Formats: sequence, C-alpha cells, structure tokens
Amino acid sequence: MKSPFLLLPALVCPLMAAGAPLTLQLATEKALAANPRLRASQLEAVASKNRAQAAVGKHFGELSLVGSYNHFNTERAIVPIALDYLGPKGFLGLPWAASQFHYGIAWTVPILASGQIMEGQRIARLSQKAAEDMALHTQAEIRYNVRATYRQTLTLNHVQAALETLVAALGKDAADADLKVKVGSWAPVDGAKVHFALASARAQRDGVAAQERSAEALLAALMGEAPPEESYLLQDIPQEPVVPELKVQATTAAALAGRMDLRATQAGTAIFDRKKALALESYLPQVGITGAALRNYGPGLGNYPTNEISLNLKWTLFSGRQRIQAYHAAQADLQQAKERQKAKELEIQGQVTEALERIKAAQAQLAAGKAQRELGAEVARVEHLKLEQGAGRMEDYLVARSQELQGITGYWQGLYALQSALDYRDFVCAKGEDHD
Repeated sequence: MKSPFLLLPALVCPLMAAGAPLTLQLATEKALAANPRLRASQLEAVASKNRAQAAVGKHFGELSLVGSYNHFNTERAIVPIALDYLGPKGFLGLPWAASQFHYGIAWTVPILASGQIMEGQRIARLSQKAAEDMALHTQAEIRYNVRATYRQTLTLNHVQAALETLVAALGKDAADADLKVKVGSWAPVDGAKVHFALASARAQRDGVAAQERSAEALLAALMGEAPPEESYLLQDIPQEPVVPELKVQATTAAALAGRMDLRATQAGTAIFDRKKALALESYLPQVGITGAALRNYGPGLGNYPTNEISLNLKWTLFSGRQRIQAYHAAQADLQQAKERQKAKELEIQGQVTEALERIKAAQAQLAAGKAQRELGAEVARVEHLKLEQGAGRMEDYLVARSQELQGITGYWQGLYALQSALDYRDFVCAKGEDHD
C-alpha cells in the first residue's frame, strides 16, 4: 500500500486555465502538493517507515547463497573427517583434491544480539514517528507561509492601485498647476510642490512594484514554481474575520499538546534514551544459530554433501574502553536531547505570546485604517475644492492626499495582517483553521 504522503500530488486540482484567478485555496493546494521542502520531508517519512519495517526483518535472520573456491599447494580433504567417509582404506579413502569448490545455502538466526535488534527496532520506530510528525509540521508551516505570502501580495496590490490613483490625480494637478503658473494665478513654488509630490508618488509606486514582484516570486517558490512572467491574478479576501477570546493559558496548553514539531523532538529524546539502553546492553553476550547445507566438489571426484547446525556464542570481555565511552557519550546525547526538547517548549510558549500580540496589534491597525480611510478621502476632496476656489493652501492639499493614501494602505494592511495573525495563531496551536 502506498504511503498517503506519496498520494498528495494526485489530490491537487488541475492547473489554472490561462487568465483564471489564483485563489487562496488554490495557492494552498498547489503548495501542499508541489513544495520541494514539504515533498522532501514527506519522502523522509516514507524512508523512515521502510527502515522501521527493515528493522523488524532482522528477527528472522538471513538466508544466503554461499560459495567458495580454494586451491592449495597440496591435496587436502574436500570434506571434514567423518565416520561416513571412512572406509576400509581409512583416511586414504577420503576425497582429496588441491582445487576445491564449496557451495550451498546458509541460514543465520540471532537469538541474543546484545540489544542491537530489539533496541534497533524501537529506535527505527521512533525515527519513523519523528519523521512523520516533522512532515506534518512542515505541511502546516508551508500552509501558513503560502497564505501569509498570498495576503502580503494582495496588500501590495492594493497599495499599488492606490498609488496609481494618486499618480493619476497628481498628474492632472501638475498639468493644472502649470497652466495656473503660466497665467499668473499661482506662484511658481506652488507648481513645483505639485511636481515634487508627483515625482515622490511615482517613486513610491515603482518601489511597491518591486516589492510586488519579490512577493510573487516567493509565492511561486512556495508553490513549487518558477517566478511568473506575468503577475498572478489574485482574488481579494475582503471579509473581516471574527476574533475569538484570547486566553493565554488555554492557547499555550493547546500549542504544547498539538504541535507536531514538539512531538518529533520528544521522539528524538526517546531515541537517545534507547541508545543509552543499547550502550548498556552491549555488555551482554551475542548468541546465534547457523544452519548450512553445502555441496563440496573436487575435479573428477563428484559432489559430497554436508549439513551442519552450529550455536555460536560471542561475549566481548575487553574492547579498549570503547563501550564505557560509548555509554558516557549516550548519556551526554540524552541530556542534549532533553535540553533541545525544553528549548522547543519555550520556543512554542514564546510563539503563543507573539501570536496573541500580533492579533491585538492587527486589530488596532485595522481599526485605525478603517477610520483613516473613511476620513482621508473626504479631507482630500475638501482640500482640493478649497484649493480650486483659492481658499486653500497647497501644503494642506498635499498632506491630505498623503493621508488618503495612508488610510487606504492602512486599511488593507490591517485587514490582511489580522487574517494572517489568526492563521499564525492556528499554526502555533496546530489547529489549521481558515479565517477567510
């Protein structure tokens, strides 16, 4: 049966038709199917599963085809001395040859292997669990990253659109200013202020366009694609999410209980615990059974079959302090793994705090952006009207235009920051819920 990790690409929807929008859901599906880092982690999980299954097979030993060819300086007995081969001629009746072939099958089964088989099997299963948990964590991480990048790109799209509108409006204002300066109704310095504001807006627009291209390249990389030649046609996500009650202790408990990377770290600690046990068990003897069925052949003499079963014991009494040093190393590795686990727990607790503070900051940013967007457009309209009637000041009008842009930018930044902050909270807590 194929691993579910290998079946993911078959579940992704077909490629987008030309001109079709790249929705948030489609971008997420493409990333979960084709992101190289995610695919690598999933394949590592598959490899770890196969290694665990291979470790189980060591209990059954090895059945091997064996064979050898020997050439001696003098004739030797082809088979060991046995009563079956001793006839009236005694030793002279044995088959003798200088060139000999021996071939057949041998089956070796371990009975006691100094813990290598049992502990190796436990370690392989723990490694499989750690790899599978890390694959799930990587999947959640890629999911969050692609959604956050999608929203960041959308934010830049809105900022770019607002700057295009501002550049168009200031371009018209600059043309009107040139005419008014020409007829003497405006001072040249007022016309220069409009042209300066226009140049500044164009520079901002070009800068945001560069950020847009960078964000699209990152989005493409997360989806396992090359940067697009044409900009993605993204679908807006205007819904303002409902923010649940933020409880630090409950959120922290959920994160510590659900995070797959913490579970992988815990499995890693258990692996080093089993390696410490393996270092102790290396002091035990090794016992195994070997059975062999051989054919022994000498040129011109024919085949002589032999069968044997042997019980083998090996008990290492001295190894130059290798085992004691290996035990001390296993102790240090275990302590190191415990510290890594503690560090991961503290990291997750810090991420919970960060996630909740992100939500609070995004809420405040969205509230400010909504108020500024509503007021900015009206103030800019009034200041422009006052300027046309000769009752306004150029500085007030340009400030109003700038505040109008900040209001539009702040609204979309706040909205998408709040959506992403809730996504980050869910990633930290291993929930994976949508807030669109």
